[in-house]
Amino acid sequence: MMIALAGGIACIGYGSSTFLLVNGLRHHNLNRKLILSLGCAALMAHGLLVFHTLFKPDGIQLGVITLASLFAWVVVTLGTASCLFRRIEPLLAPSYPLALFTVLMAIFYADTTPPRAGLSTGMLTHIVTSLMAYSVMTLAFSQAILLWIQNYQLKHRHIHDILKILPPLQTMEETLYDLVFAGFALLSVAILSGFIYVDDVFAQNLAHKTILTVIAWFVLCILILGRFFWGWRGMVAVRWTLTGFGLLLLGYFGSKVVLELILQRG
Repeated sequence: MMIALAGGIACIGYGSSTFLLVNGLRHHNLNRKLILSLGCAALMAHGLLVFHTLFKPDGIQLGVITLASLFAWVVVTLGTASCLFRRIEPLLAPSYPLALFTVLMAIFYADTTPPRAGLSTGMLTHIVTSLMAYSVMTLAFSQAILLWIQNYQLKHRHIHDILKILPPLQTMEETLYDLVFAGFALLSVAILSGFIYVDDVFAQNLAHKTILTVIAWFVLCILILGRFFWGWRGMVAVRWTLTGFGLLLLGYFGSKVVLELILQRG
């Protein structure tokens, strides 16, 4: 009952916020206070839903559906909080529907993998920092897409409505690199804690995930070095960001989907 109630409130909040946000962006008349208020209400209900699906009496549920819901909740939380300091509401346009979709999945489908009991503090640190890194990089992915659109429109001199609703190009690039820096730092902690606390990071069901994550770390490292030493910006930054995010997505959620939903393995 609690899951259905919290999920219903979250769906209404995310749905209403999405409608107001998209409509406001189209007509250049954003009601930021109402959108963020509804978003915060949805976040609280979604957080309650995540709590009840994540923490079970016999352990912590780390199935793909539960983690996807938690992942979306963290993404929207970070995105909503960022909007309090910068006018980057377009970032929320894909985030709210993503959260709405994961809430519906959590309501109507349950994970079949058994909960894990007795996780150490180190393992919980690894899990939390990994999730935070993926969440921040998802926001960086959304920001990179918006920056790509903005660069394309400016390069081809298309004065499209999208240019009127986006912040200045310099602000967009600064926001992208802020997200990349944060994602890189969190990913560094996640990788280090994984090598310390995970028994065998190159086990059969973890090898490709570990390899792809490390490659993604190097991609982000090169991007950051390129920013400092060669002044990388614009489409160069976009391409490297998308590459790093794609590797992370393939390494983590790709392996979870294959193992749990296709091969039916926990």
